[in-house]
This record gives sequence, C-alpha cells and structure tokens, in this order.
Amino acid sequence: MNNYGVLIDDKKGIKKHELDVIEALNKNILKSSRDTSIFNNYYLGYSIPQIAKEFDLLRFGENDIINIEMKTESTIDKILKQQEKNRYYLNFLGKKNHIYTYVLNENKLYKLVTDNNHNTIKEVDFTELCNKLSCQQIANITNINSLFNPSDYLVSPFNSTDKFINDSYFLTVQQDQICNKIQMQLADSSTRFIALTGGAGTGKTLLTYHIAKKAMNEGMKVLILHCAQLNNGHVKLIEECNWNIYMTKYAPDINNYDLIIVDEAQRMCQSQFNKLTNATLNKKCIFSYDEKQYLRDNERNFNIKEKVEKNLGHTPYKLANKIRTNKEIAYFIKQLFNLYNNIPNGPYPNIELICSTSTKSTKSILEELSCSGWKIPNYTPSTNSCSQFCYEKYSSGDKDSAHSVIGQEFDKVAIVIDDSFTYNSLGELTANNKCYSQSQMLYQIITRTRKKLCVIVADNEEMLNRCIDILSR
Repeated sequence: MNNYGVLIDDKKGIKKHELDVIEALNKNILKSSRDTSIFNNYYLGYSIPQIAKEFDLLRFGENDIINIEMKTESTIDKILKQQEKNRYYLNFLGKKNHIYTYVLNENKLYKLVTDNNHNTIKEVDFTELCNKLSCQQIANITNINSLFNPSDYLVSPFNSTDKFINDSYFLTVQQDQICNKIQMQLADSSTRFIALTGGAGTGKTLLTYHIAKKAMNEGMKVLILHCAQLNNGHVKLIEECNWNIYMTKYAPDINNYDLIIVDEAQRMCQSQFNKLTNATLNKKCIFSYDEKQYLRDNERNFNIKEKVEKNLGHTPYKLANKIRTNKEIAYFIKQLFNLYNNIPNGPYPNIELICSTSTKSTKSILEELSCSGWKIPNYTPSTNSCSQFCYEKYSSGDKDSAHSVIGQEFDKVAIVIDDSFTYNSLGELTANNKCYSQSQMLYQIITRTRKKLCVIVADNEEMLNRCIDILSR
C-alpha cells in the first residue's frame, strides 16, 4: 500500500503525469466526501497475465468492481472505446461493474452507461463516484491473478462463431499491433506476400480471420484456403456470411480474388505453394502457420517456414504470448514430449491421469468421459476400409479427429497414450504409426486444451511412469 492508498504492480513505477492525475482526482473526491476509507484498497496499473490488458485503478467489492481510468486528455470516442473494452474483460468476473474515466485537462468524470444493450458515456459528478466507493463492501483478495483466466478472452472463429461474427471480442495488445502492421502492408500496392506465425494458444487463428474480416469490410474479395478439413465454424461463416473458404484441394480459380489467405499453411504441398507463389500471379497472399502443427512427416519435410522465410525472403509477424493454453498444461506438454524438459513448476490440479490395461477398459473410460462433457478427438482413422490403424480399436464416438480439430479449442480434452509411444535416443516422444504421425496427432489434439486435460495411458508402463514423474514434481 502506498501513500495514495493503492496496491501497485511491482514491475511498473508510477510516472509523474500519472501522479498528477491521481492527485487531481483525490482533490475532487475530498471535496465530495468525508469518508477517508474510500481512498484505500485499489490496484494501480494491474495487467491481466498473457493478455497485457491494463487497468489504471481497480477496486474489488464482494458484489461489484469499480474501475477508474485516468487521462491527462482524451476524446469521447476514445473514452467510450476503452470503457467498452474494460467492461468486456471485467464481465467475466461475474460481478456488477462501474466504469469511470477521469480527464485532467477538463477536470471531468465520465461513466459508461448501458441502455438496451447500447453503450454511451455521460458526465457525472464526483459525489456519485464517492457514494459508490463508500457503499462498496471490500473483497478480501489474496491473489488478483486468480480472478482472471486469460483463455476466457480468446474467442475462436470456429468454436465461438457467433461471437466472432458479431464482433463480440477484442484483440490483445500484441494481436492489435500486428493487425495494424499487416493492414498497412495490404494497403501498399507493392505487397505480395505476408507471413504470420504463432504457436498453439497464441490466438493466431483469431487474428488471421479478423484480418480477413477487415479486408472484406474494406471491399477486398478474399479467399481463405484452409489446409485441413473444414469444421462447423467454417460452414457457418460460408452459409451465413458468404465467406469464401475452401480446402486447398478444392480451391477455386484464385485469379478471381484480391487477397488469398492460407490458413494452417504448414500443411501445404509443393504444388500448392508453387501455384500461389507463381511470379506471374499478381495477388496478395498471407501465409498463416505454425510449423510444429504438422500431421505427416512429408509436411514437416516440406518445411513451409523455410519456404516462406528464406525462399520468399519474408520475416513473419510472430505471436509470442500464449493466451489459450494455461501454463500448467503448457508445462506438462513440454515435459511429455521431451524427457529432458524437466521444468520446475507447481502442482497440476487440472490434469487427470488414468491407467488402463485393456482395450475394453479404455473404451469404457472414454465413454464415461464423453458422457461427462469431455471432448475426445480421435487419432485420424485410415481411409482404407480394409486396413485399420492400431489405435482405431479404442476410438471414441466423437466425430472429430486430429485432422478436423486443427485451429479449434475445447475446455476439457481427453487423450489416449497407447503402447505405440516411446522415447527415442534424443528423449523425444515418438510413435510407430507408419502413415500419419501419431505423435504429431497427439500434439495436435493435446494443444486444443483450454482448461482441463485427461490423459489415459493404455498398457504403456514407460509412459505411465513418465506422466507420474511429471505430475509429482
């Protein structure tokens, strides 16, 4: 607690102009109230982990949250935009929120008001703010970070399609910065190729489809080539919003479009890449990819990252901040896929481990989990009806496979690690499937997890011991 009655983020100092605004705000409050307790229990400059969304002042009550933003100067439009964004993030806490903005050069206080789902701002006097502060029953918070779940704020165009269509989402600071840079490049007539990359859980898919939406709103004819199976979200965008989305093998004549966006480009084949990068094709093209999310060895060997970054000479815009994947599950995945990734970390309350000793018990476990709301994508089955892969004997009833969940996300995911898995001499997780890479399918499925993960180890003592070792650290 400091002299201004606020809790300060230790990573950030208070700038002089911020102190000036706080002092002016305090003077106005002192004129309007004699209740000195309203100067206590604030968080100053709090930033949501992984999102980098910052609030100037937050005060948490048992039933409500008071947020005060402080500006030296601003405009009505900018104030409203920030207040709407703040409400979006605070609404996830399930409490009533009161959002104010104090502008120093006007010495005015503005409040966000919602009427019939329409947001406006109105000027209010400081007495109203003081009354709200005086009536607030302060909540006892031991860890403010525990209130916010970063994965809640990542809207998926595929799994939260209505929210995406209705613009009921906000980009993170990093996503917004990259979006602005890409839009500037798209406006440049000399631009041909743009690259966007990011690991699982960084919000790459949302940013890719957000860029497509903005380009369409600006009059560009956009074609999205999805290098995987189309999902329900794709179908909704196609049928309800007239988006042009195709699997790459069914691509229409690309000459009819101004912008071609290749989603999950790491799965492109040589002929598709050559067609898009043909020197005679005067089209703008965005490659969106994560080189770790391949499903066949030939996709890895084609190395889209090298083709884009070296052959085309383009440095990709890179999303670095994990949003969807919580750190607990990310740590587990890293250690599962490499014996030598022994990362110091805390407990794993959101990861369940189940041991199975037979195909029958594995299928029974999967049925129970499915009935309890767990998502259980299968390893992709063989396309040859006369020949099945070994893992198909315990396939769940889920219609989705490793190939169809690309780009999607789910709150609770269950996966099976069978006796095909082992570690090679480098400590890397491998599997002996000869067609699709089973270890990469496992990676694809497990990285779809937002909140909870269930690992069923089927008749594999080595993998069971490894999982127990990780979870007991």
